[in-house]
Amino acid sequence: MTRRDIPLDVRLMDFTSRALLWLFACGALFVAGNWVISRPMWAIREVRVQGSLQHISASALRTQALPHLRGNWFTVDLAHAQQAFARVPWVHVAVVQRVWPLSLLVTLQAQQPAAVWGSGADAQLVNTAGSLFDANLGEVQGTWLPRLDGPPGSSAQVLAMLHQVDAALAPLHWRAAALDLGPEGEWRVQVDGGPRLELGSAADATAFAARLQRFVALVAEVQQRYGRPIVSADLRYANGFAVQLQGDEAAAKTAGADAHKGGHGPRRQRQQRTGATGAR
Repeated sequence: MTRRDIPLDVRLMDFTSRALLWLFACGALFVAGNWVISRPMWAIREVRVQGSLQHISASALRTQALPHLRGNWFTVDLAHAQQAFARVPWVHVAVVQRVWPLSLLVTLQAQQPAAVWGSGADAQLVNTAGSLFDANLGEVQGTWLPRLDGPPGSSAQVLAMLHQVDAALAPLHWRAAALDLGPEGEWRVQVDGGPRLELGSAADATAFAARLQRFVALVAEVQQRYGRPIVSADLRYANGFAVQLQGDEAAAKTAGADAHKGGHGPRRQRQQRTGATGAR
């Protein structure tokens, strides 16, 4: 008798019984497997930590990350474990891997501070990617970090401008100690051991760079001409800039391209805060 000669209802019953048998077998294996991997014999025996660990405290890892590891070597949630390690102060990136026998390998990348954001009790650190992170500022005492400030969410933009300004000031061997972005897009910089600079808006990147380059090219000549260092300068002019000299803060002098060419020299302007009024 061939299979085709067997009645349909008999064939269906045979198929159903075989399917139920396989389903039962798979279920039994699943239950047995879960029972086996949940045994204490598979408990995590070691957690090894490697990577850039500067400022990352071993005690913080033990108290803030390790208690969040749930399960054994088979059942631990690696994504949850990575989040636990990433929440430890100074940790930028955490990667957790299973390593036989019964160990976890944790690779950490520490935050690299590039600047301090804000001031006072609300001050935070800015990493090299321009992101803010919380840390004890006392841990970076003795490390030179510029101070940045600006509207919420602008830390990456301000850090990028810091690099641009420092590159422009490099021929003078100057660097920015503080850089602020005002609510209306006005940039202000305090040179380390040097003058305060009103840079104006950077909406027109070409004009902004030209104003800064003009100041860098002429500032040494201006200071030599008057025999005094510049206290502050206002670069928000199309064809020149205004300066205040040490000991003469009440008077502002304007230097432009004519000073570089040996023309009539700076002309006095009416004072406005750290600069002089004029065409902007």
